[in-house]
Amino acid sequence: MATLGLALASAVWGWTFVLVKDALGEMGPLGFLAVRFGVAAALCVPVSLTRDGAWARRTWAWGGALGLALFGGYALQTWGLVYTTAQKSGLITGLSVVLVPLWAWAFGGRPDPRTWLGVGLAGVGVALLALGGEGLAGGAWLGDLLTVGCAAAFAFHLVLVDRYAKAADPQALLLPQVLLVALLSLAGGAATGELALPASSQGWIAVGVTAALATVGAFGLVLWAGRRVSAPWMGLVLATEPMFAALFGWWLRGEGLHPLQGVGATLVVVGILSAPHRRSVDGGARGDDT
Repeated sequence: MATLGLALASAVWGWTFVLVKDALGEMGPLGFLAVRFGVAAALCVPVSLTRDGAWARRTWAWGGALGLALFGGYALQTWGLVYTTAQKSGLITGLSVVLVPLWAWAFGGRPDPRTWLGVGLAGVGVALLALGGEGLAGGAWLGDLLTVGCAAAFAFHLVLVDRYAKAADPQALLLPQVLLVALLSLAGGAATGELALPASSQGWIAVGVTAALATVGAFGLVLWAGRRVSAPWMGLVLATEPMFAALFGWWLRGEGLHPLQGVGATLVVVGILSAPHRRSVDGGARGDDT
């Protein structure tokens, strides 16, 4: 069930690249994030504050660490979307699958060798998805570079989820991190003069969907799954996000996949299936349902 929840979160995130790209036509990146995460924080209050340990100091300290990583990821991703396409942003964000076990390794984890095999296959697949299409590899290098940075931040966030969601109620951790992203975005938007409310119904739809589904819903699923599977496995399943981004880009914008990108999508799936999913980052067996 945890794997299914992660796949659902990945599908929602893949869809929202198109929505955010459209919303950025009328709002600045930090202004959009401030509204999105402000609404999400309000939605998180009844979910988080009634959980065990919701007011504990460690919950807010760990949630703050998660929030810093999350803010880095979303700030870089949304800023990058100003300069690159929605489909390409979704594809490059998937590079985080390569970086999750590297972050885990840096913190003393010992991923299973089969995890490295799965990561390698999925990493090559994501690279083909991002670079294998005509016109996808060139052009908006600044947006691409910012999005690579966002992938590194999201990978680090998953490693922190792997550590903290197993030691605290995952739903209690939801509000602190979302609230911190909202506050940092608000401060950044005020400093850059980007604060503004959506000017159209389309903009408000983007805010509502990304706040309710892509933030509260999807991150709630990720935190819940973080108690049951390892960070490398989470990264592998969430590597399906580029495929969903490409699918919704084709469906909603008429963007097609080059045959080489189809090979990349296949490699991502093979990488997910080839990696063990019942082991934690440090190699210890767990019998939790995935």
